[in-house]
Formats: sequence, structure tokens, C-alpha cells
Amino acid sequence: MFVVGYAGKIVANYVPHSEYVLFAIAIGMVVRNAFALPKFFTPGIASYDLWMKTGVALLGARLALQEVLSIGASGIVLVIIEITVAILTATYLGRVCGLKEKLASLIGVGVGVCGVSAIIGTTSAIEAEEDDATYAIATILLFGAIMLFLYPALGRWLGMSDTAFGYWTGLSIDNTAEAVATGFAFSEGAGNIATVVKLSRNALMGVVVLILALQYARKGITSHVKNKAAFLWSRLPKFLIGFLAFSLLATIGFITPGQAKILNNASKWLFMLTFAGVGLSTDFKRMKAGIRPFLVGFGVEAVVSVVTFALVYYVIR
Repeated sequence: MFVVGYAGKIVANYVPHSEYVLFAIAIGMVVRNAFALPKFFTPGIASYDLWMKTGVALLGARLALQEVLSIGASGIVLVIIEITVAILTATYLGRVCGLKEKLASLIGVGVGVCGVSAIIGTTSAIEAEEDDATYAIATILLFGAIMLFLYPALGRWLGMSDTAFGYWTGLSIDNTAEAVATGFAFSEGAGNIATVVKLSRNALMGVVVLILALQYARKGITSHVKNKAAFLWSRLPKFLIGFLAFSLLATIGFITPGQAKILNNASKWLFMLTFAGVGLSTDFKRMKAGIRPFLVGFGVEAVVSVVTFALVYYVIR
């Protein structure tokens, strides 16, 4: 991952007005799909999720708490609208395309909340089949890979500001790693905003999964949730707590500007590993999940992208 990520940095130096993020991911994708990687590389590649979470936590040291809270009530409302639109659209399109109800729910949660993490958490909560989770994850990964390259080009073509693009990315891209990567591929300012907005969606994962679990339990399809507080804690992304903790320490002055700079540099190196890992973990063979999940996923992604763009344009600008 270090070699692939650093190769992306080298290539970016020779391409004007470009960010290394896309090259690191693209090189990783080529390596993963053009060569048969030894199986003993798999655990190492899978560790990109750890580096992403650690990098996001350390990123809090450079964002004072008032910046984290800067999205305000309007930002939280946008997040809630986005999640609602994604789940309702997936439910409707799932019925139209004849998908199983639980598979449609997994796609909706994956698009609306937190990508693969939300799908995995919801799978156990609503007792979905493993094949449903595989189909949903493959669909999410496919569109995540497409958005990584499409969004920055669209943002520049549309003349979006760093703030607007950061909000749009944080609201509409599924996986945290891809959302952060896409934001930073546009600019550092957009990357910071996309991270904060995406973390706001992640923070609601436990609530959304709990609501779905209770809904399926009332239908008699799944077992009942006995301890709601314990359930919410088990689904809460713990790296969000780390992010807020570092941000609080920076706000009260416990972390000096010099130390914050060191931690910020460390987060950038960790993100380099993350972006390379995203590319190296993108196996196109896994994305052949059948046409119906793909169509539903495409429909949900398209609706969410358009709705969130309109919201950002009229609310954030």
C-alpha cells in the first residue's frame, strides 16, 4: 500500500492541476485486477480500514471543535434528508425491480449512511442472508469507484466552491474512505468539509440500524432488540469518538499548533495508505452481482446525487 500510494504521489507531480489521490487509487485498481496477488497480501490490504479510521481520528487535531460543529442545524437536517431519501428510494425501486425486501434495505442503508460498514451492521441486525450483503456491498463498491473519478471532474465543470463540493461529497458518497478521498481529490478544504459531513452521517448509523431492526422485528421477520442502548453503542463508529476527542483537545489548547501539525502530517500518510488500499481492494470480479441490484443501486445513487446537489445549491451554495 505504501509503494502504490507513493507511486500515485510521483505520477501526480507530472500531471498539472491533479491530486495524487486518484492516481493512488487507480494504480491500486490496476495492480489488483491485472495481476494475481498472493493470498497472504489480503490481510494487509484489508487493514486500509484501520488506517482510514486512525487518519480520520488524527484529523480532528487540526479542526477545532467549532469547525466540526460548523455544519450546524442545517447540515444535520441535510444529513437526515439524505438518509431518508436513500432508504425510501431503495425500498420503492426494490419493489419495482422485484428485489428481496432485505436486499433493498441493505442497498438503501449502504447508500444513505455509511457504505460497507452500514451494510455489515444492518445485515446482522435484520438477519439478512450473506448473499444479500454480498450483492449490496458489490453494488456500493462499484458506484463508489465510479464516483471517485466522476465527482471531482463534475465539481470543477460546475464551478463548485470547496464548501459546496465538500458538502455534496460528504452527503452523497457512501464509504467513508471514498468520501474522504473524493473530497481531497478536489481540494484540501473540500476534503476537510467532506470528512466532517460524512462523520455526521456515520454518527447516525446506530440509530438508523436500530430503527430498521425494530421495524423488521415488528413484522416478525427478525428477533427483537432487547437492549436499545447497548445496540446503539455497538453500532456507533468508534473512530468518530477519537475524531471528536482530538478536536476537543486542540480546541482547549492541550494540543499545541506544532503538535497538531505533526498529527496532521501523520494523518496524511495514513490517508495515502488508505487510498492505495481502496484501489487494491477493488476487485471488479466481485462487482458482477446481477443486473437488478445494479439497477436499484444506480437509481438510488442517481436520486441521492441529484437531491443532495440541489440541497447544497439552495442551502449552502
